[in-house]
Amino acid sequence: MWSALVDMYAKCGRLEDARRVFDGMPLRDVVSWTAMVERYFDAGRAGEGFRLFLQMLRTGGVRPNEFTYAGVLRASAELAIESLGRQVHGRMSKSSIGDSCFAESALLHMYSKCGDMASVVRVFEGMPKVDLVSWTAMISGYAQNGQPEEAFRYFDMFLRSGIRPDHVTFVGVLSACAHAGLVNKGMEVFHLIEDKYGIGHTPDHYACVIDLLSRSGQFERAEEMINKMAVKPNKFLWASLLGGCRIHKNVRLARRAAEALFEIEPENPATYVTLANIYASVGLFDEVEGVRKIMETKGITKMPASSWIEVGRRVHVFLVGDKSHPRTEEIYALLKKLYGKMREEGYVADTGFVLHDVEDEQKEHDIGYHSERLAVAFGIIATPEGSPIKIFKNLRICGDCHTAIKLISQITRREIIVRDSNIFHHFKNGVCSCRDYW
Repeated sequence: MWSALVDMYAKCGRLEDARRVFDGMPLRDVVSWTAMVERYFDAGRAGEGFRLFLQMLRTGGVRPNEFTYAGVLRASAELAIESLGRQVHGRMSKSSIGDSCFAESALLHMYSKCGDMASVVRVFEGMPKVDLVSWTAMISGYAQNGQPEEAFRYFDMFLRSGIRPDHVTFVGVLSACAHAGLVNKGMEVFHLIEDKYGIGHTPDHYACVIDLLSRSGQFERAEEMINKMAVKPNKFLWASLLGGCRIHKNVRLARRAAEALFEIEPENPATYVTLANIYASVGLFDEVEGVRKIMETKGITKMPASSWIEVGRRVHVFLVGDKSHPRTEEIYALLKKLYGKMREEGYVADTGFVLHDVEDEQKEHDIGYHSERLAVAFGIIATPEGSPIKIFKNLRICGDCHTAIKLISQITRREIIVRDSNIFHHFKNGVCSCRDYW
């Protein structure tokens, strides 16, 4: 009863009331501890969730179960705090839970979301038994990390294992096709889902195919599929179409996708910002201003872009034009030096990614100090020479930053890994794993 009351308050958005009930419980078992920890994570209050988890460990009387560990690993994955995930992994290894397929699949997800596919493989190969969820985690992990060939290899191994795929497995395979731009293979897989495996196409399957077609600029095929779909398009499909329109500057279809998203999620700032970016990229600044006014009228604010990097178990967070870091002078000096070398390589800032109708010189300055560039520069000066740099960003990386980081990886001879809100980008020797297709 007590745990149900905690859950009820939390799901109604009354987290403080849920915590008061939790604190007043005469006896707290693993179910109540896990419920309260997960509700904090669900509410976006990860810090409090982690603190409560540590408090649970300190009590000594209650041991976490596989669901507790899975919840903490999920939060570690979303925030990309690999050091915490590793600590949880260590605790799991010392308990009987270490052999749970459910908990180990959560480990696979955590490491892949942190861009550490070597650890993903080690966990997978050490599992005494692998199930459908584990195989799917491997396929999806490689797809998201920009390694489609490995995703396909694991899919082939999975099929040989005799386990039957489900609709989620095919979302991973189709995502690999989309991120690699493999239109023919993607369409082949899409038709196999129904024709060979008898699985009905889900909205997510359609979303992946629309993502694939629109990224490759095949908008006529994409629009034809949308018009003939047997299921109602979901927000992921329209967001995929809008993303493809951003790449290819297709204003007409961008408007259609945005209007559909406004119906589904009228308060989501990402749609407004992406549409404004598309308008700005083709010089339609009156339309940009129109989008701004709509956002202002509705009280919708753009989510601030932020990037972070973990160095020495400490997370360093950067905002656009941030000068609050103790090593700010070194960061900006390094960027200035790198920009000089980049210009020698022929780099010219693509100011189409700046929304303002201002002079080009101001635009170049605005784009030159995006949060991911500051994080990359800090990573270069704060980590050993030659070691990989791993950055995480809460929004999609812009096209000019993508170009800039490719050049920085070539100049510094460092592998730079950036996880944005869409996929992982592995930059090495001036090339990105996404093949400039994201």
